[in-house]
Amino acid sequence: MPAMYYSPSRLETYRQCPQKYQFSYIDNIRSDLEGIEAFMGARVHETLEWLYTGLRFCKLPSTEALIDFYHKRWDAEWHENVQIVREEILPDEYRALGERALREYDQRYRPFDQSRTLGLEYRVEFPLDPDGKYQMQGYIDRLSTPKEGVIWIHDYKMRGFFPTQQDLDEDRQLAYYQMAVQRLWPETREIVLIWHYLIYNHEFCSHRTPEMLEALRIETIALIDEIESATHFPARQSALCDWCEHQPRCPLFRHLYATAALPRNEYENEEGVALVERLAVLTKAQEHNAREMEKVKAALLAYAQRRGVEVLFSKEYKVRIKVYDGWHFPGRNDPGRVALEQAVRAAGKWDEVSLLDVFALEKTLQKQAWDAETTARLRAFGEPRKNPWIKLFPRNESE
Repeated sequence: MPAMYYSPSRLETYRQCPQKYQFSYIDNIRSDLEGIEAFMGARVHETLEWLYTGLRFCKLPSTEALIDFYHKRWDAEWHENVQIVREEILPDEYRALGERALREYDQRYRPFDQSRTLGLEYRVEFPLDPDGKYQMQGYIDRLSTPKEGVIWIHDYKMRGFFPTQQDLDEDRQLAYYQMAVQRLWPETREIVLIWHYLIYNHEFCSHRTPEMLEALRIETIALIDEIESATHFPARQSALCDWCEHQPRCPLFRHLYATAALPRNEYENEEGVALVERLAVLTKAQEHNAREMEKVKAALLAYAQRRGVEVLFSKEYKVRIKVYDGWHFPGRNDPGRVALEQAVRAAGKWDEVSLLDVFALEKTLQKQAWDAETTARLRAFGEPRKNPWIKLFPRNESE
C-alpha cells in the first residue's frame, strides 16, 4: 500500500482539534462555507501570484493595475456562503483591508528586484524516513534567490494576529519546507524562512539548524503514528472554533445549530433546552433537592449520548458534559472487598490509598502512579465504568 501523504496544514488540524481532522480528512466532509478572512487571503495570494508571474516575463504592472486585478478576483469569486464571524465588520471593510495590504506591500518592495523568483505555489513532497513510510507534501507560496547558494522561502499571511519572533522560530510549516528545499538543492549554503504579515506591513525572518529539523522530523513521525493508530478523535474547544466550518456537525455546537431555527414555543419545550433551564434553576436555588438534581443530570447525560453532543444550550446557559473512563472497585460492604484489601496489602500499597478508599485507589491507578504489574493485578478486582462530569455555565462564558 502506498504511503499516505501528510501536509503541514493536515498535521496542524489534528493538533488543534482531532474531531475537525476526522471530519476533514477521514470522513472527507466538504463545506460550502468559507470564512471571510480565508476568502480575502485567497484573493491577496492570487494577486501576488499574478504579480510575480508577470515579473518573470519582465512585466511590471502599475500599482493601480495590481489593485484592479485584486478587485476583479474578489467580484469573480464572491459567493453567498462567505461567512462573517465578526458581524460588526462589513464585507467591504474586509475588501478594503486586502487592498491596503497590497498597496503597502507594493510600496515596500517595488520594483520587486530584491530576489529572483524560483517558484510560485511550488509543490514539494519529501519523506521523513529512509524507507519512505512517512511522506510529506505542501505548497510554498514563493521561492526566490537573492544570490547564488541562498534560497528564501516566503509565506504570505493575512492573519489579524501579530506574532512574536518566538512564535515564528517555533513555526513548523516553513521548517518542513526547508527540509524539502534541502533535498531538492543540497548544494544550497543558506535557507532563510520569511513571513510577510501583510496586514501589518511587517516582514519576519527565521533560520533552522540541522538539530532543530531533526527534532521536528522525530516529533512528526511520532505524531503520524499517533494519528494512524487513533480510534477516537475528540473535539477540542479553542478560540478557533468560531471560524470552523464544521460547527453544525460538531458535538460541541450541534445542539446549538439544531435548535436555532425552532419557533419560540418549540424551542422552549425542546428536551435539551428545557433540561438546561431546569439545571440552572436547581443550581441557583439556595436549597435544592439533591435527588432532583441527580435526576436532571442523568436526563442530560442520556440526551447527550442519544444525540451525540457534548454541550447543550438554552438562551442563557449551556451545559458541558464529559464522560471519563474510570474503574469501579468493591465498596466496604460489597462482595470481593476482603480479597481486594488483601491484594492491596500484598502489593505494599495500603498506606497510599488511605485505608483503601476506593476513590483514591481509582484515581491512583488512572494516573498510572504504580507499576504496570501491580495496576493490572488490582484492576482485576474491579470493573470499568464511565464517570460523567456535568457542569453549567453562562452561555457566553469561556470554559
